[in-house]
Amino acid sequence: MIKNLKNSFLYVSFLSMVWIVFLITIFHLHEEFVPFLYVWNLIGISVLMGIVFGIAYPYLWNYSTLKVTAKIAISTFLNFSCSIASVYLFSLQAFDFIKPYLLLILAITLIGHIIGFYFFSKYGNKKLAESLNRSLEH
Repeated sequence: MIKNLKNSFLYVSFLSMVWIVFLITIFHLHEEFVPFLYVWNLIGISVLMGIVFGIAYPYLWNYSTLKVTAKIAISTFLNFSCSIASVYLFSLQAFDFIKPYLLLILAITLIGHIIGFYFFSKYGNKKLAESLNRSLEH
């Protein structure tokens, strides 16, 4: 489990760093030269993504024995915190722009997690039923 979570952390951190640099390049978010210390902000964002999506989410949804409501609440809080911290690290102006909408963003994140859970649960149940039916046929 630890090895899987470590690999997942490194994988997600690296891909999120590449994704952030790709988005900055495509949308020309920084047309001036980027100060060297800003690279540490980008690394901080990718580490946050690695912790949340590479360690916390796989642990919560694959290994944890918590109830679904606790998993949804924890993953919503982690996702919200990570996204707000990422915006803060990326740009203070963007953070000031979204600051009045934090509660709305939290509510949308919670609703998204609830909808995502029920769709994923339905998909997982369907796959399990197909697997059981195939094993009964053979």
